[in-house]
Amino acid sequence: MNTGFSNETAQAPFGPYELISKLAHGGMAEIFLGRQIGSSPDEKPIVIKRILPELCRDRWFLAMFINEAQLAAQMNHPNVVKIHGFGEMDGQAYMVMEYVEGLDCWRFSRRLFPWGEDHEAIAIRIIIECLTGLEYVHRLKDVNGIPMAVVHRDFSPSNIYLSVDGNVKIGDFGIAQIDSDRYRPIKFIAKGKFGYMAPEQVEGSKVDRRSDVYSAGVVLSELLIGRKLFSGNSRLSVMLNIRDGRTEVLDNNAERISGGVMEILRGALAKKPSDRYQSAVQFADRLSEFLVSTGREVSPEDLGKLVRRAVDLRDQKSSTPDSMRERTPITANELVTETILDARTDGLDLTNRFAGLEVEPPEELDGTPITTESESFRSEGRYLARIAEGLTIGPTSYAHIIELIYSDRIGPQTEISVDGHQFHPSNDFPELARHLPVYTPTCDVNDVATPDRRGFLEMEVPTEVLLTLAARRESGLFVCQNGQRRKEVYLVDGNPIYVGSNDSKELLGEFLVEKGVIDRMELEMALALLPKFNGHMGDTLIALGMLTAVGLFGHIKDQVLSRLEELMGWREGNYEYYRGAECRSGVLELSINPFRFVKEKVLRDVQDINAAMVLDEMGSCLVAPTPIMPELIDRLNFPTEIAEKIRSVSDWLTVRELATAAGKSQIVLARALYVALETGLWAFDGRVPPWRRIKEQTSE
Repeated sequence: MNTGFSNETAQAPFGPYELISKLAHGGMAEIFLGRQIGSSPDEKPIVIKRILPELCRDRWFLAMFINEAQLAAQMNHPNVVKIHGFGEMDGQAYMVMEYVEGLDCWRFSRRLFPWGEDHEAIAIRIIIECLTGLEYVHRLKDVNGIPMAVVHRDFSPSNIYLSVDGNVKIGDFGIAQIDSDRYRPIKFIAKGKFGYMAPEQVEGSKVDRRSDVYSAGVVLSELLIGRKLFSGNSRLSVMLNIRDGRTEVLDNNAERISGGVMEILRGALAKKPSDRYQSAVQFADRLSEFLVSTGREVSPEDLGKLVRRAVDLRDQKSSTPDSMRERTPITANELVTETILDARTDGLDLTNRFAGLEVEPPEELDGTPITTESESFRSEGRYLARIAEGLTIGPTSYAHIIELIYSDRIGPQTEISVDGHQFHPSNDFPELARHLPVYTPTCDVNDVATPDRRGFLEMEVPTEVLLTLAARRESGLFVCQNGQRRKEVYLVDGNPIYVGSNDSKELLGEFLVEKGVIDRMELEMALALLPKFNGHMGDTLIALGMLTAVGLFGHIKDQVLSRLEELMGWREGNYEYYRGAECRSGVLELSINPFRFVKEKVLRDVQDINAAMVLDEMGSCLVAPTPIMPELIDRLNFPTEIAEKIRSVSDWLTVRELATAAGKSQIVLARALYVALETGLWAFDGRVPPWRRIKEQTSE
């Protein structure tokens, strides 16, 4: 079979094998068509996947490769690519695989879409065969008969192999989850095909066989409608659409899908695993019943004819819509040295290509070129900013402009010029708009309504205001200002979904440096390339190989929680609340339970309290329950002994009176005092609590 690649290897020996031709070369492996030395010329060839020598010294990668080889070698099913063996030769790990003459499902769809009157039935038949293979994999047991709970975790069109005989096989188990002591634990790393993840995968939660069922539902949807089910202008936006169950594309193309099939798809694409088909076979049975009921069965011969047609169309331009096309990503090193990256679509990983299925370079690389020495670093000095009448800053760098935004010297209407072009408001530039305040109530009194609530943080601590808004299930914006610092907390039904900050130290890049996830030099490189990704720091870090997509998701969650926790410690400034204000699109929305968040924070902080000092210094201080206390105390669910102390106060009392009544329970009282004052359950009249003074001195 003509692979589409030049014959770089002319029958070169490799141990007991003979390498006939190179099928692909990626950043991690080379893939060859080969045969066993001494075998008959008529004998079916094999495929040899050879790991690059430098990666064989990488313990993590080698463990992943061994896991894949061991797992695949244990499998024997007509719908799973067969592994004949694996080993090491001259410092290179290799795997010997079954040769599948044909092509993968992605290329099949790309070349031959649609497939005639039986298109729907053919797509369903392909997925039924895949689900049969997945069911076998999910039920695998180890040598002791113990279930291994295997989850593929990377099921996509490029991992489905179609032969010219009409056979369908699944492969590429490099990141499979395996629950067995015989396999090394491998942390899941997304390889670019984000559009096929299940919602629980995106969130970094536990996955099981139902995650593969979801992925199969996504693949079937795309085979039916000829479009990506999940897309977006960044990898993060794709993941957010998956997390939120945004399947509008399916609804918008409903005319291409039979009503019965649409109903079946809903059972596979349910956002919650408990609402999905609970196994691959359950999904497959529903699809089989549909084909039987409609008399639209597809034979292997029928499918084989189409595959042969697709193979013959190798040199013809794809008939598939652009929305279905995937691109071939390259490694972070190749990104810097070769200067090509497609930042807008999900790619295929050549390192996972089981050959026998020819690998072609992408027809069109429509991504953004990147270089480390020329264009990307010429972005220094591209920007001019009119920050005041008669005062223009620049030419200056993108990083400096971002600094000015976070120090409030540049706002949404500040005029910016890029590369000498006409000045426009900063909000018109996508790479800048991402970093502007999400909402600026004080920018122009004519543009916004009067706040529905306002006050001083010295009198009402942020925790108290937040819990009050949460108890009333408010939706809107809670803005706190402390000197030059501002925090913006968006609420939906009382739950914080996003926290904005104008503190440059709380930018994602700085946050990751502080946590030790990346170093300062890596951040500087990412900042230099940031404009290429419309200011998306997350996408830039993924493209440079510094973070995985799932890892980024987790770090952004931590960043938002860190901003909120820092705000809870503010004791100076003022606040405003705007009911009904909505968060702008494009940010990562969370759903934070404010009661659990506050409870965990204050119980963590109270462990360090000096009970004797607190009760002594606050003896003359008066405390009393706030009006909201009866409503909040149950929802906060504090430990019984602390909750009882808080409930025991029904009117103004001195701390000394409470201490006398507490007897030997002085520590419990001191902790109850801390918890009640920090959450706003008690009001107080007297000197500032000592723990707040200690924090102020520490911050100074």
